[in-house]
Amino acid sequence: MRPDDRPQPGRRALLAAVLGIGGVGLAGCGIRLEDDASRVPLVPARTPVPAEDLLVALTVDSLRLATLAGAVAAPLGPALATIHRRQHTVLRTTLLRGGVPATTLDAASAADPSSPATPSPTPSPTVTGTPEPSLVLARAEAAAAAGAGRFAGVDESLLAPVAALHAQRFAAATLLTGRAPTVPTARPDGDAAADLAAATSAATYLVEVAAARSSGAARERAVTTLTALRALHADQVAGNDHPRDVLGVPLPFPVRSPADASRLVTTAVTDLRTTTGAALPGLTGTQRAAGLAAATRWLGTVEVEAHRWGVPLAPFPGLT
Repeated sequence: MRPDDRPQPGRRALLAAVLGIGGVGLAGCGIRLEDDASRVPLVPARTPVPAEDLLVALTVDSLRLATLAGAVAAPLGPALATIHRRQHTVLRTTLLRGGVPATTLDAASAADPSSPATPSPTPSPTVTGTPEPSLVLARAEAAAAAGAGRFAGVDESLLAPVAALHAQRFAAATLLTGRAPTVPTARPDGDAAADLAAATSAATYLVEVAAARSSGAARERAVTTLTALRALHADQVAGNDHPRDVLGVPLPFPVRSPADASRLVTTAVTDLRTTTGAALPGLTGTQRAAGLAAATRWLGTVEVEAHRWGVPLAPFPGLT
């Protein structure tokens, strides 16, 4: 046999020889493959996904909120528990597909399963000294909504889902306490914000028609939604010298009865939720932190009003 004819080691054998695993093993060589391990030749280092730590914490927080919601009375508690479990599943699946090891996610949950992505204020005690479950949940939801802008560094493809998730947190806190949580009032500039203000103006007109053609409790409910939409529109056009207000739009169907009027409001707020969801990439595309804060307030407000008219809450409102 000529020297050149001798068998050559395969790539697997060569890699094993370099790493010293020929009968010794990785542990025996003192080689660590964790993310913080020293770089080893021929072992590619994993590149974390953008804002990975925050996204992992958000995933853990979703499961924590599901647990908290499980202690809240029906119908809101069970609905929120289901929503948060779905958010956890979607976030975990997304991170796994992005290359985040399952061990990293599991370790984060095991390390501090009660730690939220955004620190929550200490709940005010009740008369007996024990916080009400709904209050504990509301504080956690509100704190998360207030921190939406912290996620400005996530991958562009995740901006809209992260914005929608925080809008859900805003809506949950509002529904649990009867008042909207405090979220930074930064506003993004550009066509997306202007288009949303015009869409809100159109929805407001339709609700005005419905309120005028209603009576009793139905009219009071329509007026409540009307007040919320007017405040939303004022937030959207703040600082805009030339808002594109809509003075009137065609009715989507004849409104001849109280049932028609209620259907008109439901249609208006549902369509506005869809429109706002479609605008999320434009809102968050350039001024990310401001866009996330605005999306949280604006879509969260619409989600509350949609729920007021019987539309089920969604894990990522406005997104299909």
